[in-house]
Amino acid sequence: MSVLFAWDIDGTLLSTGGAGRAALNGAFLELHGVPSAFASVAFAGRTDPGICQQAFLGAGLPSTDESIQALRAAYLPRLEKELATRAGDLVVHPGVGALLDAAAPLGTHALLTGNWEAGARRKLKAAGLWDRFSLGAFGDDSPRRNDLVPILVERARTAGIPAERVVVIGDTEADLACARAGGALAVLVATGWRSMGELEAMRPDLLLEDLQAGREAFLEAVVRACEPRG
Repeated sequence: MSVLFAWDIDGTLLSTGGAGRAALNGAFLELHGVPSAFASVAFAGRTDPGICQQAFLGAGLPSTDESIQALRAAYLPRLEKELATRAGDLVVHPGVGALLDAAAPLGTHALLTGNWEAGARRKLKAAGLWDRFSLGAFGDDSPRRNDLVPILVERARTAGIPAERVVVIGDTEADLACARAGGALAVLVATGWRSMGELEAMRPDLLLEDLQAGREAFLEAVVRACEPRG
């Protein structure tokens, strides 16, 4: 059995206490003089480029590759400062470390996130988790989250990492959609942006209240999904 575990970050592995939104607001204000540009922008399950496009639209400003890259450059150092300032608000969700350990013999842990890679690295390093993941697909790779499973699988193949089965673990409808688009097993966990009731209505392959209480169910579902068929 060789499983590629594709982990979302925000709401699934951890929560930053609003560090990302605060850093983006600060960067946008610095570059464009618009305060709270991201206050009404929905973040759940979206890629960083997509989130930024919405902020530019809301501010009545053109969104170009150059303007988004400039915003990214201003955002990253602010994110690092916000994470340090809000260190007490950074939460690693229940059961994350234990489940990463328990699932490791079954395959490879990777990231599948809308974060820019440099932002993902800052968040996970602040939480002590960055070194737990071998590779990833990020918002840098595509503004469309549904593109990320094939990108991750190809990246794993190039690195010589076998992936007989892909399991996407997330907390929103966007995680479910990208799992379905990529032919992956979809696991949703209610530690982030959506409630248990909302997630249940989406009919994922597996729904967990959190990764601690759901550890055995998660492992059983992965093993079952990898059993030979026919």
